[in-house]
Amino acid sequence: MSTYPPVRLAIADDHILFRKGLRALLGSFSEVEVLFEAGDGQELLERLDGQDPRPDVILMDLQMPVLDGLQTTRLLRAQYPRIRVVIISMHDEPELIDSLKMEGAHGYLLKNASPEEMRNAIRDAAGHALASAKQ
Repeated sequence: MSTYPPVRLAIADDHILFRKGLRALLGSFSEVEVLFEAGDGQELLERLDGQDPRPDVILMDLQMPVLDGLQTTRLLRAQYPRIRVVIISMHDEPELIDSLKMEGAHGYLLKNASPEEMRNAIRDAAGHALASAKQ
């Protein structure tokens, strides 16, 4: 059992079955608390506007309608710089991953990642989030 408070998380993915499955998996991690889910970047930003507490980390699909993961990451970096973004995608081109990190993403996971890889990506991103919250 962790002595740290759970990492507050939000999920943004337009595929409802994937999103619900991700939420169920993350619910099994004692160090994670899922605050909410969104179907696209626009919905995510709308939910964040009135959210208290806000998530520490957002797991977000790259390809979504309305606002995709890249556009949403840019907006998050400007509006909510303490929130960390982990992009989830089926694409693993190194140039894409590098450009996402340059735009502000703190992690990148393939959709076929193992639960342990997901846990580690959340921990890594949350470590950055918790460090910046102390500043």
